[in-house]
Amino acid sequence: MHVVSRRYRWAIYGLLVVVIAAGIALFFAMASTTREIRASTTPLLKENIPALHHLADFETALLRHQLALNKYVVASVGRARFEHLEAETAQKMAANFDDVRRDLLQSSQMSSLDTNYRAIIALGPMLEQLMAAAPVDMVQVTKLLADLNVKTNNIATLLAAAKQDIERSVYLVGDMANNGIDRISQLVNLYSVGMLAVALFMMYHVWARFRSENVLAYQAAHDPLTGLAHRGSFERRLKKLGGQPHTVVLGMIDRFERVIGGLGHAFGDRLMQEIAARIKRTAGRYGGEVFRLDGANVAILYKSSGDHPEFQEALSSLQDHMRQPFEFDQHEIFSSMSMGGAQYPRDGAESMLLLQNADAALQAAREAGGDCFVAYSIALNTRAQERLALETQLRHAIERNELELHYQPQQRLADNGLVGFEALVRWRRNGELISPADFIPLAEECGLIVPIGDWVLAEACRQAKIWSLETTHKFVIAVNISPRQFHHPAFLRRVSEILAESMIDPAFIELEITEGIVMRDVEHTIELLTDLRQRGLTLAIDDFGTGYSSLAYLKRFSIDKLKIDQSFVRHLRPNSEDAAIVQAVINLGHHLGLLVIAEGVETVLQRELLHSWGCDEIQGYLYGRPLAADKATHFILDN
Repeated sequence: MHVVSRRYRWAIYGLLVVVIAAGIALFFAMASTTREIRASTTPLLKENIPALHHLADFETALLRHQLALNKYVVASVGRARFEHLEAETAQKMAANFDDVRRDLLQSSQMSSLDTNYRAIIALGPMLEQLMAAAPVDMVQVTKLLADLNVKTNNIATLLAAAKQDIERSVYLVGDMANNGIDRISQLVNLYSVGMLAVALFMMYHVWARFRSENVLAYQAAHDPLTGLAHRGSFERRLKKLGGQPHTVVLGMIDRFERVIGGLGHAFGDRLMQEIAARIKRTAGRYGGEVFRLDGANVAILYKSSGDHPEFQEALSSLQDHMRQPFEFDQHEIFSSMSMGGAQYPRDGAESMLLLQNADAALQAAREAGGDCFVAYSIALNTRAQERLALETQLRHAIERNELELHYQPQQRLADNGLVGFEALVRWRRNGELISPADFIPLAEECGLIVPIGDWVLAEACRQAKIWSLETTHKFVIAVNISPRQFHHPAFLRRVSEILAESMIDPAFIELEITEGIVMRDVEHTIELLTDLRQRGLTLAIDDFGTGYSSLAYLKRFSIDKLKIDQSFVRHLRPNSEDAAIVQAVINLGHHLGLLVIAEGVETVLQRELLHSWGCDEIQGYLYGRPLAADKATHFILDN
């Protein structure tokens, strides 16, 4: 997902600031232009337009006055009527002329207007005198009328000029108003264009934001590596199903951690992506919805019961496709998946209970060796609860002093003497001994084997120190080292601390390590074994023959002893396959300069055969059962 950079964000903020500033500037510009228009149009409304009316009214009154004089001359009206008209028109002219004088006070035409106006006013009485004389002097009357026409025309000309000046100012005001309006229009248009551009940009930004939110919403519901919906989506999906029958299948990729350990996390991510795609493609053909829970764990939701033939076909197809190899460059990876399933509502009416039961079935599939499907049953849940309770109690076993060591004696066949003991941990809970087969695998699984292993080593060293002080026998106590304990980063440091705290000679302690341990990270194992041996410890490979040791590596390991697994000794008889294997191991060990010990010797025949083949030491019920520390002390003294 593309994340908006800080610079881009500041550009958006800057753009918004510009838009706001432009809006404010437009507001003030429009206000200023409005004031200018108002300032220019106010005189137009209050002075110029009334002045035009005044000029028109004065001109009308002037023409009516002229008409009255002419009518009187041509005898259209009598003397009495003339006197009335002359007085009326003169009064109107005087009133209108006062308005014109105020309007044109600063005008250049005012002086001429005033002169001609006064002359015209004086012509009325003069005409009345001439018309009253007998006989009437028509020559003078005609001359007076001609003078009246001249002066009237002069006033009309002056009024026309004044009108033009006023109209010119009106047009100028109109032009100013138009220019202001045009300027406002330009600003509004410019602002509108800018706002359109900003709107388009913001629409793009909002669209990009929506895309980012959609991506975030997708990522919030999906695993970023595989693209599958994650655990939260899976749980919400289960709740939405309501009462619809369905089956939940939890799966774990078998031995996935080995891929990461051998090829790295980047390769593991690529493999997980391919596995997820294959699971989604295969499960989708049968309507399955796939979710990634965490790590190498997935969940598949089928909208059918676990008893349906199509469901069984879906599981079979999924297992077949998972067994097909994954190819990456020069690597070919074979994988499989352990699966556990639970049905709704038979195996759980609530989603959390259904998941819990499916997980119990998954754990059963893993314990069965993987690459299989286990359907949930009540017995599985009971077992899971018992294991959980056992794990809880096991975590308190050390602090409650519930752990104890038993010591099984080992015999040297050359002189039938005591070689030493193997320290075997026991758990006494509520007065009863818990079989190591019940709690050692659990301790290994949950990581408690590391502190338990440290306790066993410390207790064995403490007991060896006591026996070294109480007896004169030279013997060795063998201590089993678990895979998790051996590969723990603090293993070497912890061994050194225990040896120092107990002040025991390291020659009294033998560390037994299985084949599987030494063949993991061989080079590191060689370095670690060399370091342990240099500290004076004796080293042995336990359960030899059951693993996959490479003879090429075996000769490089700093070890002192091979321990033949009891599975080859339990049914040992002459001329059998077990006899051939045991003889081969003895010969191999002797050729490598190693001692060989066989465990599980329970009969005289087994002992005699081993002795005849040159086996160095034996361990088993024939020579001695595991003993508590006090009884082991008596055993030492008796031998």
